[in-house]
Amino acid sequence: MIRQAAWRLDRSYQWNYGHAPALPRVRRLPVGPGGRLFDHALNSPLGIASGPLLNSKWVEAYARLGYDILTYATVRSAYRPARSLPNIRCVENKELAAVVTRRLRPGVCPTLAVSLGEPSTEPDVWRKDVRRAKERIGPGQMLIVSVTGTPEPGRDAEALIADYARCAAWAVESGADAVELHLATPDPFTEKPQMIYENVLLAAQILYRVRTTVAPPVLVKLGVFRNPRALHETATKLAPWTNGFVLVHGVHRRVVDERGNPAFEGSGREYANVVGADIFPIASRQMEEMLAWRRAGAWDRALLAVGGISTVERAQYLLREGVDAALVGTAALFDPLLAIRFRQIRAAAVA
Repeated sequence: MIRQAAWRLDRSYQWNYGHAPALPRVRRLPVGPGGRLFDHALNSPLGIASGPLLNSKWVEAYARLGYDILTYATVRSAYRPARSLPNIRCVENKELAAVVTRRLRPGVCPTLAVSLGEPSTEPDVWRKDVRRAKERIGPGQMLIVSVTGTPEPGRDAEALIADYARCAAWAVESGADAVELHLATPDPFTEKPQMIYENVLLAAQILYRVRTTVAPPVLVKLGVFRNPRALHETATKLAPWTNGFVLVHGVHRRVVDERGNPAFEGSGREYANVVGADIFPIASRQMEEMLAWRRAGAWDRALLAVGGISTVERAQYLLREGVDAALVGTAALFDPLLAIRFRQIRAAAVA
């Protein structure tokens, strides 16, 4: 583990965007155990989920450390700034809420509450930068670009669906090997608070439009479901039009400081996305359910595990269970050499 996280929590999103981390240099990477995702032969099935890799410099830095599935952070069809600081805080995931903490345990990947607001650079900027990212990864690696739609006041669902498809097409034109549709984002067309993936009809319409617009594989990124039945029904309805599922995006929770006050300043920030080590029990349980249904023949789609994969052992466990890839997020920021240890242990196990 490194003392200073690759992402500077005390700095703005824009500062972090412009300052790729000075990660340790490795003279020679251990040989990966191999892997395959869609038609891509990989050095290993370990990668990075959407979030940490803000631009091509971040992608290149982590590709050199042996992360072989690299997800370019979620982009939009229009510029959106990040929310004001603080927008990422270390927390303890307690029963009633996530509570801000300053007591980080040495050598242990933390849990974070993220309230960034899903920012994005202008399309002209990220489209050119995705091309650079594609050029900077090596053989046995692949680039996924995560996209989301941007709802506009007064516009209907058709406009949002078309916006998702537009972003996906731009991502493919820029060199993406696969596109991830970020559906774990608020549904703007319902009074009841819910995420787009929980509105199965809207999610299916978005997925259908994108899948019939672009040729490369299309993944859908999902969050936490209320119960196994809801997860199964959603996956079954989306399966005909997707190449794979990415889950869990994070846990949407109320976040408070030590005194019980909202941890993030500003309207609409009482709840945030909780990610990192503490959500592994929830995330792995959902993935285990997905794996069971796939084995039972419900559908045959790729499964990319995300959520709380903070150690090599957790990644190994999920891969033994049958996931196609294990993607880290918070761990990449606090333990960037995890991929090297993963390669060493997996290669030894295969040998």
